[in-house]
Amino acid sequence: MQDHRSSVKASSDRHVFIDNAKAIGIVLVVVGHSKGLPDYLVRLIFSFHVPLFFFISGFLLKPDKLQQSVGGNLKKTLRALAVPYLFFFCFAFGYWLLTRNIGEKAALSVGRAWYQPLIGLLTGLETDLYIDPPLWFFPCLILTAILYQAARKLLTAAAAACCFAALGIAVTIFCNHPSYRLLLGLDSMWVALSFYALGQLARENAWFSRAGITHLILFSLMASALLVWSGSFNDRVDLATMYFGMRPALYLPTSLLGIAAALSIAKLLPASRIASWLSENTLIIFPAHFVFLGLVRGIALSLHAIPGDYHYALGWSAFSSAMAILLCLPLMYILRFLPIRI
Repeated sequence: MQDHRSSVKASSDRHVFIDNAKAIGIVLVVVGHSKGLPDYLVRLIFSFHVPLFFFISGFLLKPDKLQQSVGGNLKKTLRALAVPYLFFFCFAFGYWLLTRNIGEKAALSVGRAWYQPLIGLLTGLETDLYIDPPLWFFPCLILTAILYQAARKLLTAAAAACCFAALGIAVTIFCNHPSYRLLLGLDSMWVALSFYALGQLARENAWFSRAGITHLILFSLMASALLVWSGSFNDRVDLATMYFGMRPALYLPTSLLGIAAALSIAKLLPASRIASWLSENTLIIFPAHFVFLGLVRGIALSLHAIPGDYHYALGWSAFSSAMAILLCLPLMYILRFLPIRI
């Protein structure tokens, strides 16, 4: 029998590992949406940053949750994800109403009634959620979590991972950039399920607990090199819009290489307060950063800190990303006094 100290250490190691993985993921999401990032880095980040979060979500699924009824799980999942979806939509909607007639946004808002963004709340599609595109992730994850839990009533973790991975590959190949979309991510959900199911399989088989430091270093280097190589054969992909590139068959393998590289690096990194803070506030930074990136740019233009024809480069990407994350701090403070839990 494993003694108490070994059990505590394993739990602590897993906590640090997940904190680091979520921190890497959320930084990639913010940087990936910032202006000035070179095209090759945008392609690289978009190839796996959102799949990484679906994988982590599957990894974090606890065994006792699988034993719950589908109805009970539905209520808990909606409470955990629908609340931040609704809250941050209202937050983005309010910001859009206040700023839609200012600067460049004035041209983009021509012909749009004040209530038009509400369509996005109902469809859950990125193209309709133009006031805050990252919000598409929430309804898609809700459906993914519910369907996976229901599927596990009939399938083992290995069988579910095999079935959903095969289905995900088929969807990426035969439904690449469809001319119409299903509401609430009912189409992208099938691809997200492949990463979610593999994440749960990784948890059940303790894939990242068995590897030593040397193996992790070699694996992270190999996965990173293969990620860059594989990504060079495809253009920018985006699960949100169901575009899997000119070579859609490469989408899942490339995403999994990115996930493997990110998780190996996360396992190698020590515990840190920054990673812990980023991890704890992922559900706030994920939907809020897009609004704050626009705010940072708008303030810089208004104060003439940058000219209207400013050439955005890597320096601006790093600065605006850092500021967008820091601007989440007052929002986190305000949320403490609201009767909602995020």
